[in-house]
Formats: sequence, structure tokens, C-alpha cells
Amino acid sequence: MNSAARSLCEYLCSRNNDIIGYWGIGFLCKATLSDKRRKISFKIRPGEIIRIYSYELSESKVITDKLVRHDLDSIEGRLSFFRDGRYPDGSQKFTCGISIAVTQSGRTGMYLCHVECWPHDWTKERRSARFAATQTPIIKKVVRAITGK
Repeated sequence: MNSAARSLCEYLCSRNNDIIGYWGIGFLCKATLSDKRRKISFKIRPGEIIRIYSYELSESKVITDKLVRHDLDSIEGRLSFFRDGRYPDGSQKFTCGISIAVTQSGRTGMYLCHVECWPHDWTKERRSARFAATQTPIIKKVVRAITGK
């Protein structure tokens, strides 16, 4: 159970955790600041898209599909954002604490981790290339496949 909780924590910390093409932790940090909340609780359901604070994590179903075979009873998590000074450029610096608890047949595994983050800034950040590729109209994808351009 601990290893499943650890894997989920590390996924949430990683840059592969996207919300509409932006780093998920920074995006959620910005959302919590806007709503004056510092903690977000959420549940993860095997085989379903991960939703945190009503935002979908891009391609998260790939992760949760791997959890289905383990027949888990519940997966619960919490994100907590703490002010942690400023970056050299003057922008706000936060630490995001991530905790995940996984239960199966009365056994519980838990993992805690943290990552430095900053509130998402639309003017300074670009979307991931993966997200941009999924937003390309199908015609352009077909033309690229055929012509190689």
C-alpha cells in the first residue's frame, strides 16, 4: 500500500501532471490563492480520470487504469500550500505538501512528499507540447502524417 501511495505522490509532483497543458501543482496553487484556500482534499478512483478541485489532470486515466487490478478500497489525498518566501525574480514561492492514503482490505498505506512551486502565471508560462499536440485539428494531423511536415 505504501508503494502505491508513493507512486501517486510522485506522479502529482512531476511535470507530467498537467491541467489544460500547464503544470498541475502551479495551476492548483493559483486556484487556491484565488479562493483563499490552502488545502484541497480529493479522492482518486481506479480507472477514472483524476479530478482535483474540479480540474481534470490530463492523461491521468493512464495512471488510474493501472490501479484497477489491485482492488483498492479507497485512495484519498490532500494538497496543502504554504508560503515559502520569494524567488529571486520577486515572484511568490510556495511549498506544496502532498499526502496520499491508500486502503485495501483493512490495510492502509500512506506517503507524504513536498515540492516547491509557484502560482501559475498565464503571461510567463507556456503549455506543454503534449497538450498542444492534442489540440491540433485532425486534418492537420493527417496532413502531417502524410507529408511529414
